[in-house]
Amino acid sequence: MSGEDPSAREAERERIRLLEFQLDYLRAELLHLTHERYRMIYSVSGHVYRFLRPIEQRIADAAAALFAKFRPSRADAPAPVEAPPPPIAALRLPARRLLIDVTGTIKRDAGTGIQRVVKEVVRACHGGARFEIPAFAVRCENGRLYTANAFTASLGGGETGPDTEVDVAPGDRFLMLSDSWNAFEELAPVFGRIRAQGGEIVTCIFDLIPELYPHACHEVTVPRYRAWLRKALLESDAFLAISRTVAGELADFVVETGLPHRPDLKIGWFHCGADIAAPATATPREKIAAAVAGETPAFLAVGTLEPRKGHRVALAAFDELWEQGVDARLVVVGRRGWFEEALAASIAGHPEFGKRLFWFDDVDDGELSYLYDRAEALVFPSYAEGFGLPIVEAALRGRMVICSDIPVFREVGREGAIYFRVNDPHALARTIRGVLAGDLSADPGRALGASWGEAARRIVEVVAHEDWLRRLP
Repeated sequence: MSGEDPSAREAERERIRLLEFQLDYLRAELLHLTHERYRMIYSVSGHVYRFLRPIEQRIADAAAALFAKFRPSRADAPAPVEAPPPPIAALRLPARRLLIDVTGTIKRDAGTGIQRVVKEVVRACHGGARFEIPAFAVRCENGRLYTANAFTASLGGGETGPDTEVDVAPGDRFLMLSDSWNAFEELAPVFGRIRAQGGEIVTCIFDLIPELYPHACHEVTVPRYRAWLRKALLESDAFLAISRTVAGELADFVVETGLPHRPDLKIGWFHCGADIAAPATATPREKIAAAVAGETPAFLAVGTLEPRKGHRVALAAFDELWEQGVDARLVVVGRRGWFEEALAASIAGHPEFGKRLFWFDDVDDGELSYLYDRAEALVFPSYAEGFGLPIVEAALRGRMVICSDIPVFREVGREGAIYFRVNDPHALARTIRGVLAGDLSADPGRALGASWGEAARRIVEVVAHEDWLRRLP
C-alpha cells in the first residue's frame, strides 16, 4: 500500500464520491415516486387502479411466459460476429471541399443544442467569409446529394432557386454535423462514392456521457447511443468533437475498450460559439422581471433539469446560505428533462419558491439575455458536459461564472471562471459567500469567447490542414 500512487488513490476516491452522488440522486427520485404511489393508492383514482392492477399483472406474466417459451437458449444462440472495419481507400487525396450534411436538421429540427450548432455553423459558412476550402451545406435524398438552398436562405444565406445535385468530387470531405445516429443507412451510398474519390467521412461527436455516465441518461438514450458509436467508429474516417476534452475522452475510450474502428482514425476538436445572440428584451414577462428586481443579488442556473446538471447541488447550497441569513436568489432556467420528479417537487414546494427561488421552463433568447444582464453570476454545477455553452454565454455578457471543477469547464472557463469541488454543495455555498463578500472574483473576459464564425473556421482548418489531436492505428 505504501507504494501506491497518491494521485491514483485520490482519483479512486473522487470516482466513488461521484457514484455515491448518483446513488443519492436516484434514491431521492425513488423515495419521491414511492410517496406518490402511496398517495395515489389512498386516493379515488388509486382505488380504481387497485382493481386493474391484478389484470395488468396477469397480462405481464403471460407475456413473459410466452417469451420464455420461444426464446432460444444460450447454447442455441449463434455467436455474435464482430464486423471488421471497412477497408481504407487506397488513395486519400487532400481535402478540396467540405460538404456539411444538414439532412437531419431539415427533417427533424427539434430546436435542441445540436440543431443550434448545425444552423450557426452553416450560417457562418454561407455568410460570405472566405475559408481555406469551400464549405457549404448539402442534403441527402434517395442516396444523392443536393444543395440546401431553402435551408441556407432561412439562415440569411444568399442562395435562391431550386436545389441542384452536388456531384461528388475528388478529395471531398463529408461532415455529419447533425444527428448522424439517424442517418447512416440513408447516407451509405454517399459514403461509397466519397471514398471512391479519395474523400473521407467526418462525424461530429458532442459528448461521451451515455458511455461514461449511463445512469445520468434517459433509459432509451444509452443503448441507442452505444449502437450509434460502434457504427460510427466503423463508418467514419475522422471525428470532430466540440471540445478538446471530449476528443481526448473519445480517443482514450476507444483505446481502453478496444472497440473496432477504421484504420488511422483521426480525432480532432473545435469550440462552439455563443448560442445566445438575441439582445435582451426590453419588456420581459412580469414573472421574469420580478425574479431579478430589487437589490437582492440573483444567481442564474441555466440548463435542462436532469441528474448531471447539478440543480440539487445548487439548491442544497442555497438552502445552507438561506439558513445562515445570506440574502441571495437562485433563478433556474431550463425545461424538465428526466429523472427529475423529486427535484421538480422540491423546487415547486420550497418555502422560498417565488420569493428567492425561481424556476422558468419557457424562457426565450431575449428573456434569457435579460436575466444574464441582471444576474450576479452564473452558477453551473454539472458533473458531466461536452462543452458548457452557458459559460461562454455568461462571459460574453460580462457575467461572472461559478462552475464545477471538471476538465471541460477548465477548458472553456479558463482563468475567467471560479471553480468549486464538483458535487459539493458546501463548497459551492462557500464560493458564493466569497463572491458576495468580494473575496473571490474572476474576469469573464478571460474565459473562452469564441464566435460561431471562429467555430466554423476552426472546423474547416482542422479538415483542410489535417490538424488532428490524435490518430488511432
